Amino acid sequence: MKYFVLVIFLVISNLSYSYENNQPLLKNPAKKINFFNLETLDGKTIEIADKLKKKKIILINFWATWCSPCIKEIPDLIELKKKFEKDIELIFVSVDANPAKVIPTFLKKNKFENFQTFIDKKLILTKKLEVKVMPTTLIIKNGLFELSRVEGYINWQDEGIINEIKSLL
Repeated sequence: MKYFVLVIFLVISNLSYSYENNQPLLKNPAKKINFFNLETLDGKTIEIADKLKKKKIILINFWATWCSPCIKEIPDLIELKKKFEKDIELIFVSVDANPAKVIPTFLKKNKFENFQTFIDKKLILTKKLEVKVMPTTLIIKNGLFELSRVEGYINWQDEGIINEIKSLL
């Protein structure tokens, strides 16, 4: 029984992590991904193609209410979006199993106003895009090319990261 508990603990602890020195994992060349839809909390569907028409780069952040590195990263990503308002679209995708219940409570508790998140409660998109840890952020450019992937927490306000984003624009 002790070993079973240990194995479960190790599996759960590896689903999310925070490491201050995480860096974008640049893909060389960029990886083509297929078009996909996003589901809102109230069940509406939005095509990712609609988001691509408006901005140069899309950041897709996979997160969960139970993931402390994810929670730490959200304000940094929101601030990054403000700095690059004209060029970046920021999309949050929650992988929570019961989003209709946990997300509104989470938003109220953390005082996140005007925070839109999409949901992937069946993990279809998460599996399709090969997201294995929380948080994971994909940096996508026109034509749905994944330019970069960040697995785990990073400080999105770090000057090196901001310069990296500028170089992708």
